[in-house]
Amino acid sequence: MKAVLGELPVGDEWVYELKWDGMRVLAHVVDGQVRLRSGNEIDVTHRFPELEGLADVVGDRPVVFDGEVVAVDDRRRPSFSQLQHRMHVGDRVEAVRRAAEVPVGYQIFDLLHFDGHDVMPLALRDRRHLLEELVAPGPAWRLTDQFDDGVALLDHAARHGLEGLVAKQRGSRYVPGARSRSWCKVKIRLEQDFVVAGTTEGTGGRASTFGALLLGYWFEGGLRFAGRVGTGFGQAELERLSGLLAPLRTAVDPFTPRLGAADARGAAFVDPRIVVQVAYAEWSPDGRLRHPTYLGQRHDVDAADVGVER
Repeated sequence: MKAVLGELPVGDEWVYELKWDGMRVLAHVVDGQVRLRSGNEIDVTHRFPELEGLADVVGDRPVVFDGEVVAVDDRRRPSFSQLQHRMHVGDRVEAVRRAAEVPVGYQIFDLLHFDGHDVMPLALRDRRHLLEELVAPGPAWRLTDQFDDGVALLDHAARHGLEGLVAKQRGSRYVPGARSRSWCKVKIRLEQDFVVAGTTEGTGGRASTFGALLLGYWFEGGLRFAGRVGTGFGQAELERLSGLLAPLRTAVDPFTPRLGAADARGAAFVDPRIVVQVAYAEWSPDGRLRHPTYLGQRHDVDAADVGVER
């Protein structure tokens, strides 16, 4: 279930949570085993070995949790950039090594199945009650806090440089795969997912990789151009992304409408399959991002689901 971007709703029917700048993960705990699945159905169990202990929390009762895997920066703020160190691992041995360097925590905010029962039709307040009875804080997991005062929470998030909050209707049921107005996300920092549809030619120290990524989003059946992002990359990430994009090269401009001569100059197009998260200052009147900065690749979002948020 996903939230709709909007203004802060107020009223007794709403409850508020911080918006975690992490990776959405469903945790399936069955027969003493934990399986972690990203929002786009990728098995990410081996990437987060510190969550194996969730099996001890529920005993022999199978459950499915919904939550966010979060890493923090040196000021203890959620950081998607820090989480990148944990998302790109090939095996469990490497994941254990990285866990010692960049630990993560799992913020649990919903319960989908419990002891053989589908609890998604229950009201959020009832699912939350079950969670509170079931989950005690552990070394790498906890229930995300809920608050009654959205205005105060939004002010707190702004003062501490956090991403924003999510408002949820207390009586709402969980609708899997839907973007529901029962959940409303309110952003302070301007960050958004985009599809990578090409690169520009690199020069100097980037001659062997690329200069910038060409960004797009789906709208009315076509991939619209959102501009390019050329900052926020370390050398290792430039090389890693270059390797991912090389097999996706295509001679076909995937944008609708096709890029003009100025934007297409020096561009190499790719099939729009890779999703990245980008921070920016604002949208220009002609629909381009101003001052974009690359934050990292998303593994929990399907490229076909990337729209625009204004």
